[in-house]
Amino acid sequence: MPENTRQNWQGVSRRDVLKAGTAVAGIAGGVTQTELAYARPGKKPVTVRIKRDEYGVPHIYARGGDSRAPVFYGYGYATAEDRLYQLELYRRYYHGTVAAVLGEGEGDNDWVQFDKEARRNTAGEPSLDEQAQEQLTEEQRGVLQAFTDGINRYIREVRDSDDREFHKGFQDHGFEPDEFTTEDAAGMFVGSMAYFSGFQLETLGATVVDMLAEKTGDEDEAMELFEDLNWGNDPGAPTSTVQSGEGYTPPYTDVETGRTSATEPAERGSSGETASASNRITGGNFAIPTDAQAVHEAEMERVRTLATGLDELGLPIKYGSNALAVQGEVTESGDALLMGGPQMGFNTPSIMYEAGLHGPDFDVAGITVAGYPFIMFGHNRNGAMTSTAGIDNCLQMFTESITVNEDGPDTYAFRGEEHEVETEEKTIEVADGENVTYTERLTRHGVVTQWDPDNGQALAQTKSYSGRHMNSWRAYYEAQFASDVEEFKQAAQRCDYALNFMWADKSGDIGYFHLGRYPDAESVEWDTRLPADGTKYELTEDDYLRAADGDVPYAINPDPGYSAQWNNKPAPDWNNGDLSYSWSTDHRVQRIINLVEHRLCDHGAVDYEFMKEVVYDIAFVDLRSIRYKDHLLDALEDADLSETERRAKAQLESWGHLRQADGEDHTGQYPAGYTIWDATFPKILREVFAETLGSAYDPASYFLNYDYGRGTLMRVLNPDETALSTGADYVGDSPDDELVGAFRAAVSELDEESDGDPSTWRSDARIEEFDNMALFGMPIGVTTAGEMAWVNRGTENHIVRLGDDLEAENVLPPGNDGYVAPDGSTGDHYDDQLELFRDFEYKPLLFGDGEVNAAAESTQTLTPRSGNGRRRGPPQRPGNSDRDRDRDADCCGDEHGRGERRNGDAGRN
Repeated sequence: MPENTRQNWQGVSRRDVLKAGTAVAGIAGGVTQTELAYARPGKKPVTVRIKRDEYGVPHIYARGGDSRAPVFYGYGYATAEDRLYQLELYRRYYHGTVAAVLGEGEGDNDWVQFDKEARRNTAGEPSLDEQAQEQLTEEQRGVLQAFTDGINRYIREVRDSDDREFHKGFQDHGFEPDEFTTEDAAGMFVGSMAYFSGFQLETLGATVVDMLAEKTGDEDEAMELFEDLNWGNDPGAPTSTVQSGEGYTPPYTDVETGRTSATEPAERGSSGETASASNRITGGNFAIPTDAQAVHEAEMERVRTLATGLDELGLPIKYGSNALAVQGEVTESGDALLMGGPQMGFNTPSIMYEAGLHGPDFDVAGITVAGYPFIMFGHNRNGAMTSTAGIDNCLQMFTESITVNEDGPDTYAFRGEEHEVETEEKTIEVADGENVTYTERLTRHGVVTQWDPDNGQALAQTKSYSGRHMNSWRAYYEAQFASDVEEFKQAAQRCDYALNFMWADKSGDIGYFHLGRYPDAESVEWDTRLPADGTKYELTEDDYLRAADGDVPYAINPDPGYSAQWNNKPAPDWNNGDLSYSWSTDHRVQRIINLVEHRLCDHGAVDYEFMKEVVYDIAFVDLRSIRYKDHLLDALEDADLSETERRAKAQLESWGHLRQADGEDHTGQYPAGYTIWDATFPKILREVFAETLGSAYDPASYFLNYDYGRGTLMRVLNPDETALSTGADYVGDSPDDELVGAFRAAVSELDEESDGDPSTWRSDARIEEFDNMALFGMPIGVTTAGEMAWVNRGTENHIVRLGDDLEAENVLPPGNDGYVAPDGSTGDHYDDQLELFRDFEYKPLLFGDGEVNAAAESTQTLTPRSGNGRRRGPPQRPGNSDRDRDRDADCCGDEHGRGERRNGDAGRN
């Protein structure tokens, strides 16, 4: 919309603006000064202009400079305006200083323990400033500094103003933010992003092996059963590069009719470069800790301290992300397509943030985690990018043999010698109590996570990305500027975190890149699914396979003409150590593959709207029922059922496979058929596996009922088709008895709980609240924007069609603005995308100058000092609200690297 005449509103606070709504448009606040990292002596000041569109999204322009830094200065400023309280807690998460402002905590929120575990994430590593010096270019360090200075400029403006106010969270907890350092700014990335790489289940594997060995009396037999649960390599598991062609391919299922049809990927389009690297688990030695179950429970409690949103099994890695890239040669328009759905939970404010960045040599628009100085999910002039969690083997646990010495330092044994355990006393400041001192310990293997002097044992953790965090920062930063798939590859492969990067461009090319740095399972002497013997082994530089060295799978224009991703296997012979249970023939990405293949079979091509159909389908389809309901119904066909059981079976048959309730926006109650299925499925697992596994069943159920897929059950119910056999005969000649038994048990329970006919057995829909807790265990706000029916969907969704007439849309609930005034009031863009998201609608992902200008509701410019005084800019215009005002302000640096703001905004964040 056109910019209107502006008007001065002096002496009006941010709180007044939010209360007044349409009555007040803007504020002229006091002028403060800040340092501009990009302003160099003798260089002309660069104007940075921030334009806000109708959804409050900032579009930052700095076309006039000779570097990229000015844009990121404005980006830091805009991010702080909208999300400063969130940024504050992110940096405190990285440093482990949350208790210093939130206090000791209570119940599930033990902030002292939270700080301990947060600090252990990077214990013993060089500082991020040191890593940046080694791993970033001078230009990139300048960008990081500029982003930091932009944040600090906003902090100073609010602090120096009589009218502007910090976010309610600061006032509720009685503190104001200190200025940020570059270590803080980088730490916001490292603290949260490493969360998606740093997880291990070696201790769970050790627990299961230990319990199975006790049951069977034979370690070899125990390992055979363990292979059924954590198999290493499943040749039939779907990949994002090429399919192995071995074993069973689950069919496409019509979720309305229940009919199935086979879909096999075919060669389409122009094939490109593919690296199908190998990292197969070959077995080897392992070291089961003493009292393995207690050790594992302690490890999971440690991880739970840093994780929220756990399912009832307690696994803190249920999140992931999905994506689909389609080559131009197999689309209706001839343009490449990209869909992304990063799954990081639903919060108020969102963990994510949208912006447009426009510099002298680049334009990029999209979404990122709030506080990251780059766009992770979106597009630039030439291509589109997205990413997902890699779910790969970044961590290796080592069982240490320790000696506690009263008269000297404690030691650990390694290859026949005793070595000193490095120790450091650390203090956690507590806002509402006494400070807490604890001991941090390290061995050659890394930080000690469990210390058990009574048993002479400790557990230490080696992280493959330790001390390499800024390589991954650089990968994201450079990837956003890529002009083609080769440039994207070069940028992406710097990443040492377990991630997948995906690309599509105007040339019609697509690319998939599995990234990270992993132990070479084929060469080390231990089994990477289990803890290694710390008295014998360690990981050295030569023991790793690294994406940067071309050792990790990727594909450019893979044979099928598309690449689907949902945290699945990257290539047929690539295994992920202790997490291999998550890559099986039954994997959730197969649903996306089935949808694409079915579409190509019926229509011969994929179009833009189909990408939205994929998002909708996978949000609601029950991934268990499309694979296993038919097995149950077949077993029930010849069973001698009671009248109630027959009616329950009829409900099960009449229900398709969609988990949708009958109320508005799919709230209300689920169909009886779904309720019966949901009650039956966990009982199927118990009926099939509990007798054989005995007391190990409960911990083993983590592997058996994993959200990504139930690989062991797939093998049991499809023994003639799947590539892997099982080590045990769980069901004899037929699984019918177990399936019928599970159904009867579920029907009996439901019948006892309900008074009516099975048609009335309707369970309440699962509701997702947009609370203020981030998935990595800490609050990022103070209120909730509402709730919605639970959907298996990205935190945001973006869809891009590349071409001369580029088309892009996205939706980010609840909204882009996270500011809450001290009285609790919020602005229009706090939750203005929630209804869109509920309705599976999208908004334009604005990019070009023309469309941004047409949608701009405000313009803001930051200006340098003028003479010895402070100046005010022209008056601001009336508008709908504070966030809709015309905020015209210039952001420039003078020759001394300092600047001021005119037309000050009311305090936000």
